[in-house]
Amino acid sequence: RDYALLDGESAETAQAIAEHYMPVRADSPLPVSLAGAVVSMADRLDTLAGCFGIGQRPSGTTDPFGLRRQALGLIHIILQRNLSLPLIDCLNEALRLYGDKLTVEPAEAQAQALDFIKGRFVNDQNRQGRAAEAVLAAVSVSFADIVDCQCRLEALIAISREDSFALLVGSFKRVMNIIKGHEAAEVNSELFETAAEEDLYHRLQEVNALALPLLREQKYTEAMNIILKMKEPVDVFFDKVMVMTDDPAVRNNRLHLLTAIAELFLRVGDFSKMTAAVDKS
Repeated sequence: RDYALLDGESAETAQAIAEHYMPVRADSPLPVSLAGAVVSMADRLDTLAGCFGIGQRPSGTTDPFGLRRQALGLIHIILQRNLSLPLIDCLNEALRLYGDKLTVEPAEAQAQALDFIKGRFVNDQNRQGRAAEAVLAAVSVSFADIVDCQCRLEALIAISREDSFALLVGSFKRVMNIIKGHEAAEVNSELFETAAEEDLYHRLQEVNALALPLLREQKYTEAMNIILKMKEPVDVFFDKVMVMTDDPAVRNNRLHLLTAIAELFLRVGDFSKMTAAVDKS
């Protein structure tokens, strides 16, 4: 900072230079200025990309370049400033800037770096007392945006306090088990043979109309309170309908319907990773 000021740099630039080292440890202060935060994040992304780009990954207790600290600092800055950062794009750009200096394929290095940052996020959330299964449910569906992942995690914890949550998880797991390996496709309502199919389809349309706008706005807790309405018609469907019927067109259409329901739930988290309420406090 002092040398920058003596060199004629502005106070804002000097502060950003000083703050780009922050945080120096897991619980150390974060940059105060936006410029300092941006430079700190850029520096950490550059370090992570560079190290993973030449195969220098931490192993066990060995972390000579302090990558765990670098990743954790990046996470804390992003969350503290509520920055919806496209993490994959940032890593790709950081790797691109290294050009032919990389010894690891950029796509592989990016995937490894992203997975490493995700691991730091999971460990940090668990250290803060968050239930491991709720954290896993959130990161399993997406970790491209850390703030978005945090919002979904908060919603999962909130919804887990509902009395019907354990039953909802059971219904979701049933859906996931039966659609395993099935690809999404448009549902054809003309192939319905039972009232339970029609009721489930209409409820899904109603829930989608209300929940999807909330999901796009990251209002995940509100969206989940609406999605909870899917539980009863899903249970009735399984009680009344033979999904794996002999008619392939009808069978596939029923699987399409269940897949559409699963995709709605997976916008928030993978409920199959959870069991019952994770936090009743």
